[in-house]
Amino acid sequence: MAQDDGDLIRLAFDTLPDSAVVTNARGLIVALNAAARTLRGSRPLNNAEFPLLFDSAPTVDTLRGIEAVRSGDLSEFSVLEGDPASGRVFEHHLLPMKSPNGSFAGTVLSSRDVTARQQEDVRQNARVSSLQSQVTDLQDVLNERFVDGMITLVNALEARDQYTCGHSSRVALIAGTVARAVLSDARDAAEIELAARLHDIGKVAVPDHLVDKPTRLTPDEVALMDTHPLLGETILRPITQLHHVADIIRNHHERWDGSGYPDGLTGERIPVGSRILALADTFDAMTSRRPYRQALSVGDARREIAGHLNSQFDPSIGSIFLGLMSAGEILSERQLSSNGL
Repeated sequence: MAQDDGDLIRLAFDTLPDSAVVTNARGLIVALNAAARTLRGSRPLNNAEFPLLFDSAPTVDTLRGIEAVRSGDLSEFSVLEGDPASGRVFEHHLLPMKSPNGSFAGTVLSSRDVTARQQEDVRQNARVSSLQSQVTDLQDVLNERFVDGMITLVNALEARDQYTCGHSSRVALIAGTVARAVLSDARDAAEIELAARLHDIGKVAVPDHLVDKPTRLTPDEVALMDTHPLLGETILRPITQLHHVADIIRNHHERWDGSGYPDGLTGERIPVGSRILALADTFDAMTSRRPYRQALSVGDARREIAGHLNSQFDPSIGSIFLGLMSAGEILSERQLSSNGL
């Protein structure tokens, strides 16, 4: 009867569809089933430190995994191995065997052909990658359309008032020129230029009668107008790619000495884009006509800016700004018009 049981166990061992190899405590192969014999072919069994199916040498990670199983640090170790002859891929699972007294007795290695699964994983990864690319492309299109919509809205806001029409376009041109002179990263400069293009988007919530008021604003009206940087940030913040743009817009009325708004930031705590935008915005405002005053000349605007370095403006960026003005690269509304720009 015992013999019959042994025959039955050997038959079951040989019937397993997966390759199975048994090693003793020294790591030598003592038994393998029919599937393992088919895969291994006629190669000798003795002195095999690890029963890999093919000729590839175990990697350092594989040897560490084997040792961890033998020492009891791991209850199972898995590794993939490719057959260079057939191109098939097998997944090995190494399990420790313990004697009745709990000591290490050897290992059982089962190996399964996972070529089809690996190929499907590759196809699935390709599908996922394609979908991710499509989502990214769609997000880019949506974000581009959002920005285009915001620019159109800014143009419509400025069109309400003949004195501010074209203001954001001019500020963007100036800010982009300064940013490219100050910064080495073209993407950062483009981001600042976009922020300048959208810096007054928050004025969408400001009543029309304040935007085109022919006289100076009252203190209460100024307080209401001063909310537009925060409103602009709120509008743009939901778009992930515009987070830095939103930050620049929020702080473009901060002053170097900390007397600006909304956060009272000082010096280099103010985002560099906001410091550049503040100069561009102020220059265009000073050199453009308003209902309650005439436009300053470029020379007067230059003197005003030079007189407020270290107080209103970043002295380093301000010096670069003044140099660009002297070189004729910073132009007023009147100069742009005379040049046909």
